[in-house]
Amino acid sequence: MTRDMPPFATLAIGSFPFTEARLALDLMEGRVDIPASPQLVRLSPWEDMLLGAADGIYFVEPDSESRTLRVPLAGREESLARFYEAFYAGDFSFLERSGRAAGGWGAFLERARQSPAFGEAFLKTQVVGPLTFGQSVKVEGAFSLVDDPGLLEAAACALGAKAGREAFAIRELGRSAVAFLDEPGLSGYGSAFSTLSADTVLRALGAAAEAARAQGPVLVGLHVCGNTDWGLMAKADIDILNCDSYGYIESVALYPKEIQAFLERGGRVAWGLVPAQGFEASMQAAFLGERLAAGLEGLAGHGVDRGLLSSRSLLTSSCGLGSLSEGLASRVVELLPAVQAEMRRRFP
Repeated sequence: MTRDMPPFATLAIGSFPFTEARLALDLMEGRVDIPASPQLVRLSPWEDMLLGAADGIYFVEPDSESRTLRVPLAGREESLARFYEAFYAGDFSFLERSGRAAGGWGAFLERARQSPAFGEAFLKTQVVGPLTFGQSVKVEGAFSLVDDPGLLEAAACALGAKAGREAFAIRELGRSAVAFLDEPGLSGYGSAFSTLSADTVLRALGAAAEAARAQGPVLVGLHVCGNTDWGLMAKADIDILNCDSYGYIESVALYPKEIQAFLERGGRVAWGLVPAQGFEASMQAAFLGERLAAGLEGLAGHGVDRGLLSSRSLLTSSCGLGSLSEGLASRVVELLPAVQAEMRRRFP
């Protein structure tokens, strides 16, 4: 059973600039209500969200030197059949992160075992979403996996099952599980630069969410780090919608009906309030709280129920901490409790 979350609970977003998992875990402990499995992007290419997802997806071939993934034509049908045979067997251990990709994940689980106060109610994991994965994997023959409906469906099943497998490990530790699908590739969806259809987006996200939930209770989140069609994202079969509200809350406010409907069916919005890109060490919680509060009042002014919105709002740092210095990344996370206090004061 999944516990409820208090208003403005804080979540971590996965990437960190540290080369020791301990430093990321120490930073989150006591500051973030829902710690995340740290992706140590400077430690190893296998900690990258794309390469780190490759284990068990037999039809995708990773290359750590070039940091690329591809689907070879030779043996494609056989490897796809091998994947589905394992998938439908119902034992998803074949999708677990291997030692090369499990540095942050393994340390995260061990910290949770040792410290009951580390995410005492919830823990979070994240995998790359199927659309970003599909855009990044090249199929031999000069097109991307996202352009092949059969391969995209298989990738969505695989990535969702990965998220579900990690959620299972979290539940084994006595915590409720949150699993995010990270979809930077959906930034710009709806513009002239995106060729994806709404049906493709919703089908892929829905297949991934279904595969994650098939293994037990989990709150499925969707993270898009740039601007997108937030109305469409709110229609996806997800529980948490995470956006960079510091940069795009005005864009979210363009879809009040969709956001209201999402909240009414039990959804939560995780506001990425503390920015990673453009972050300044002088930023204060009062300034960030005022910015978010103005955005929430703007949504309320367009018809979103104010009480429902505040009660189902969460807080995160923006993504991209892995690109910052260790000092600035630490400052971003350290600001979250103070921002939380600001928001709870403004929306009691």
